[in-house]
This record gives sequence, C-alpha cells and structure tokens, in this order.
Amino acid sequence: MKKLIFLIVLAFIIQATVSSQPCLPEGITFTTQAEIDNFQINHPNCTEIEGNVEIHGNDITNLNGLIVLESIGGYLVIQNNNLLTNLTGLDTLSSIGIFIINNNCSLTSLSGLSGLSSIKGSLAIKFNNSLINLSGLNAVISINGLLYIGSNDSLTSLTGLDALNYIADYMEIRNNDALTNLNGLEALTSIGGDLWIYDNNELISLSGLVALSSIGGELYIGANYNLTSLVGIENIDYNTITGIHISYNESLSTCEVQSICDYLSNPMGQIDIQSNATGCNSPEEVEEACESIGIPNINAESGFLIYPNPAKMEIFISCNNGTIINEVNIYNQIGQKVFHKKSITNSIDVSKLRQGIYIIELLTNDSKIRKKLIIR
Repeated sequence: MKKLIFLIVLAFIIQATVSSQPCLPEGITFTTQAEIDNFQINHPNCTEIEGNVEIHGNDITNLNGLIVLESIGGYLVIQNNNLLTNLTGLDTLSSIGIFIINNNCSLTSLSGLSGLSSIKGSLAIKFNNSLINLSGLNAVISINGLLYIGSNDSLTSLTGLDALNYIADYMEIRNNDALTNLNGLEALTSIGGDLWIYDNNELISLSGLVALSSIGGELYIGANYNLTSLVGIENIDYNTITGIHISYNESLSTCEVQSICDYLSNPMGQIDIQSNATGCNSPEEVEEACESIGIPNINAESGFLIYPNPAKMEIFISCNNGTIINEVNIYNQIGQKVFHKKSITNSIDVSKLRQGIYIIELLTNDSKIRKKLIIR
C-alpha cells in the first residue's frame, strides 16, 4: 500500500515537471499563423521560453496557439502584424524581459495581457495607429526599465496602466496625436530617470500624474500645443529633478506649480523655459507668478537645526524662533515616504532607517522646509 501511494505521488511530480518546463533558450520567431497554431505540437510542454520571441507576419490574425506560455526570459517583440487586432492568447503570460509592441496597424486593444504583472526590462508601445487605450496592462505594477509610448495616432488615454506605480528608468510620452490627458497613470509615484512629455498635439491636461512624487532626472515638457497648465506635476519633489526644459507649448501660460516654483528657488541643474504663452515664457515670468500666488519658498531661512547629521540612531530638531513643527516626513532617494510623524518633540528615532541619503521635510503652519539627511 505504501509503495502504491509512493508511485502515485511520484507520477504526479513527474507530470507536473513535464507539463511546465523551460525551453527554447535560443528563442523563436513566428512569421505565419500556422507556426503559432502548431506551437504546442512542435514544442510540447514548452511554457517558459528562456530566449527571445518575435512575432511578425502578414497573415497572423490571433495568438491563441500561445495560450500555454507563462514567461519569456528575453524580449517579446510583436510588430508589423497588419491583421492582428488584439493579444488574446497571451492570457497566462505573467513575466517578460523586454516588451515591444510596434507598428501593428489593426491593433485596437491589448486585451490578452491580463496575467502580465512583471516586466523585467523596458516597455515600448509605438506606431500602433488603431490603438485607443492600454486596457489589458492592468496588472502591471512596475517596469524595471523605461516606458516609451509614442506615435500611436488614435490613442486617447493611458487607461490600462492604472496599477503602475514605479518605472526604474525614464518615461517618454511623445507624438500621440489624439492623446488629450494622462489619465491611467494616477498610481504612478516614482520614475528613476527623465520624464519626457513631448509633441502630443491634443494634450490638455497633466492631471493623471498627480501622485508622481519623484523623478531621477530631467523634466522635459515641449511642443504640446494645447496644454495650458502644468497642474498635475506639482507633487514632484524638486530635490529629485536635475533640470527643467519647458518650451514650445504655445498655449501654456500656467507654470507656477509647487514643484517648478521650488526648483526655480534652488535649481539643481539647467533651466530652459521659453517659447510658451505669456506667463510661462521665461524663468523670470514663472518666478514672478510663483510669488504672486504666494507659494512659500521652501528654502527660506528657517531657523531650524537638525543634528547630528550624519546620524545613526536619533536626530534632534531645534528652532530659534519658536516655530512649532506640525509634521515630519522622511523620503528615500526614489521619493518614497519612509517615515511620518505628527506631534513632534525635539527628537526622532531614525534607527530603523537604512544607511543612505534621505530628504527630511518639516511642515509648520505656514512653511515647508526640506533638508538633506544622511544615515550611517
């Protein structure tokens, strides 16, 4: 009896091993519908492709033959498929190295990607002239490379990226002629590199970026002819911006948002503001607008002293003018809030913070003060 049970368990283990296994380290290219339809016959039990996958063919209409795929270790390139309308067939795919969707003129939907949660490299979506939105990418939380969305002529919104909160490299949204807003990016809090929003002729609002608190590079906003305001990027910590380039936005007159005002008061790099509408036509115009609406200068002499700095276990905060601190926040280098406290006394325990460089933010009734904090 024990021997029989052992054999049954062993059979289950063997079956599980056979039914799901790595394969094709050299990758595979599909150029016809027949190759996709016969994939499971030609490569039985192949569910985890180790190499690269390319799909491009004039007669490819669906990807149903790939329904068994769970992961692709290399890149997945879907391009130049004139008859492909959606990505149904990739429903069980959960992980991809680099993902490129390029020049599929009939592609109207990204449905079929509902299982995709991990993009280990970059995501590029470009020259898909019939694509309306990005629904289908709803499970993607992070992109560990860059995000490029460009030259999709019918794309009206970024709905579908609603769960995305982190991009490790830069984000570029360029030359999408029907894109009117950035709705769909409301969960995005951090970008590790530059932020490019360029040459989107119908773009009128950046409000979809309202949760964005950190970028690790320069800010480029250019040639968006109908954009009138920068409201939406006000919550980016100016300390994470290494340069600003705001130019050739013919209707843009409102640039006096918190992040830009803060940066202009203490620039970390290049400032290029020109050829926009009156009010945002030069750094001087924007600075004047910042002052007129009363955005506090976060670098004004605060009278606060934070010591020791560098610190290890505890820091002390003193003030020589009697100002009361209502709240303290500490952010790491990618803009994530790692400490929050109200009702502050003169000391804060920082022993749980890892070694590194942080930004400490002190909030009073009428000002916001940020200083660099080093933990050893």
